[in-house]
Amino acid sequence: MDDGELDGVYSEGDWRNAALKASLSDEGRLHRAARGRNVTYMLKVTYDGEAYLGFQFQPREMRTVQGEIEKALGKLLGEDREFLCLMGSGRTDTGVHANGQVIHFYARAPLPDLERARRSLNGMLPKDIRVMEFRRPHPAFHARFHAVRKTYHYYLDPRLEHDVFARRHAWAVGYKPPDMQKLKAAAAILVGTHDFSAFSNKPRHASVKRNPTRTIYRFDVVELDDGRVRLEVEGNGFLYRMVRIMVGAVMLAATRQDSGPHDVRALLVGKDRSAAPMGAPPHGLFLHEVVYPKAVLEWQPPEGYDERLLETEVELNREETRVEVNSDGNA
Repeated sequence: MDDGELDGVYSEGDWRNAALKASLSDEGRLHRAARGRNVTYMLKVTYDGEAYLGFQFQPREMRTVQGEIEKALGKLLGEDREFLCLMGSGRTDTGVHANGQVIHFYARAPLPDLERARRSLNGMLPKDIRVMEFRRPHPAFHARFHAVRKTYHYYLDPRLEHDVFARRHAWAVGYKPPDMQKLKAAAAILVGTHDFSAFSNKPRHASVKRNPTRTIYRFDVVELDDGRVRLEVEGNGFLYRMVRIMVGAVMLAATRQDSGPHDVRALLVGKDRSAAPMGAPPHGLFLHEVVYPKAVLEWQPPEGYDERLLETEVELNREETRVEVNSDGNA
């Protein structure tokens, strides 16, 4: 693969440009092969998050999207979750949905028929989780670290008589519908590169320190034919609960007579989370799309690649056995 294919995947100066090139080196391949993780797979998944405590696996039998997918993959491949090392493009919270979540996991050997494997997974998964795409990306593909940009959709139902069939997937605001012009003006203020400290809750782990600067490429307000409103937010990355807090802020600016787009700008400048409103309810939010570099997503194993990979694993296992024998003094 020519390094030129990787230049400029991320914005100029972004550390991920160098990290992407480093991740495609042979060192990573040998590291995975030493553990039997010879093949990397990618799934594109859609799910209704209402019945789950978010995407990320939780202990003590708590029901999560990741947990359900790992159970199904365990049956398909005969591996435990530690070996699969499943990772999502991001963690969706309790009640948040997705129609474009992306995950990666590992297998010991190539699957002969990915479409058949996809159907098998869907046959084992709950009805509110579906695998839409099953592919083999570059061996170094990482669902989280290789993401170039993400798009979230948030649905509002501003009709006085809300749609009872959409109530689980849209925030019913008909009791106080937004001024659409103010809503669009407030959303436009958040487009660009800013410090979004006021629009993020503290990370789950206090030790985690994240750069609060993010770039929002667009924040569109789309009025749908059925009367609902879809907020489309696309950016290079998002902080913890950032989208829901952004939606809460623009909605406040669009529904209160004493508020307006200038208040959203003041929040950006002030960088004070305590001054920003609560986040919008989770049930209107969807992770819509995650975009990756073609170099890691559209990859085909070269001729003889799988055979060489398995030979490498056998040799590494032999070397590990020799080391264990020598350490016991029985060589």
